[in-house]
Amino acid sequence: MSEGSAGAQDRGADLTGLTMRYAEHLAALRYADIPADVIHKAKTIIRDGVGNQIAASAISEPASRMIELVRGWGGAPQATITGYGLKVPAPMAVLCNAMLGHGVELDDAHGTGLIKGGSVLVSLALASAELAGCSGEDVIAGIVGGYEIAIRIAKAINPGHRQRGYHTTGTVSLIGGAAMATKLLGGDAEQIACAIGLATMQSAGIQAFLDDSCMAKPFSPGKGAMNGMMAALMARSGFTGPRKALESREGFLNAFTSSVRGTDLVDGLGSHYAIMEVGFKPHAACRYAHGPLDLAQAMYWQDGVRLDQVEGVTVHMSELAIRQASKLPCPNLNVAMGSTQFGVSLAFALGGNGLREYWAGFKMPEVHAAAASRVQLVAEPGFGLGGRQAMLEVRLKDGRTLHARSEEPRGEPTNPLSDEEMDRKFLGMAGMAIDDDRAEALSRCLMALQAEPRASIIPGMTVTADGKPALRAA
Repeated sequence: MSEGSAGAQDRGADLTGLTMRYAEHLAALRYADIPADVIHKAKTIIRDGVGNQIAASAISEPASRMIELVRGWGGAPQATITGYGLKVPAPMAVLCNAMLGHGVELDDAHGTGLIKGGSVLVSLALASAELAGCSGEDVIAGIVGGYEIAIRIAKAINPGHRQRGYHTTGTVSLIGGAAMATKLLGGDAEQIACAIGLATMQSAGIQAFLDDSCMAKPFSPGKGAMNGMMAALMARSGFTGPRKALESREGFLNAFTSSVRGTDLVDGLGSHYAIMEVGFKPHAACRYAHGPLDLAQAMYWQDGVRLDQVEGVTVHMSELAIRQASKLPCPNLNVAMGSTQFGVSLAFALGGNGLREYWAGFKMPEVHAAAASRVQLVAEPGFGLGGRQAMLEVRLKDGRTLHARSEEPRGEPTNPLSDEEMDRKFLGMAGMAIDDDRAEALSRCLMALQAEPRASIIPGMTVTADGKPALRAA
């Protein structure tokens, strides 16, 4: 950081020229240099993001409303809206696709970074492939590099950034996404640095939706993706941006948090791949709700607990987990997916928290009633500000009390979902809107993406038969 920068900075790391260092790293990154396990993780992330978008095309009301607005605006047919097949200007396409990707609460997540990059970066990568004719190898390398930048920044500024009310998925994903898109569009290190600068100038997104149940949550990554594409297109056109935008006195780090861990920004750059720290969601719910949902589902299947047997439930969570995932009442499906109370009640009612369970459970008055009257969230000081541990105390009407605890939710890199589980997740998501044969063909294509000379074939494979996505029968 430059002299005079405010805030508690980690002086153990030299951040001089950070923006350009990121740009040069990304510009030099090549598919051939990436380890096999990192390539596999990147392809799994891309497939997960595409699957979430397809599923949301069938059921996400916020995204469908935005898509109808974009349809009315028209414009150059540059990039495809997932599921619909509608071709619109690239910034508009990624706005819609990122809203789809975040619209079913199943996008990938990074724990300490508090960021879900897939909704933004996958949308930008595939739209860039349509614009520039990128190969599958190009897209994979771009995703790896874009995640590197986004995750490092997110880790370095949180939890202070979150404590100010910012939504990291919206404020930071676009920075890595803009850099990645510029690379995929053929930009050099100088243009990538300009795109990072132009993206930071558009960084936005607060979490006011947590205090007022509404449709706005997926708009944050949607607008982030749109702004990231704008930054990339501007930089590629020769529009220059601030090439010290991250580290300068007037830059992003100084403006968006009061504490920066510089070592998270630079340590291991070029040798450690931050994308390997990303986890996947098995449940269509806020990541902070996943620990309690894991426990409730286990009680349903292993102990035979059913909702009508439950007298009351006390869920012990961290302070930030309660702020993030305590929502009542639940007037729409998106709010229900973000509510720990609703999710726990749903787990005891139906034994699962997938999209189809939420779709069915949202129509069940008894689930809403139990969420409001029988599930209590309690902050557990021992879990720290943002820990993802969970404890469940379930009091049954027959007088028994059951207890369970988890240290981290399933799907984290240290508690991973298997390849087979990720296969099933994708087929389940894609199968909500496209037929099973097409879903399986798309899965195979995505997991062999490096063999595709033109990754632009992917968006067309997501489109429903009539371009009017709707929920298919189970």
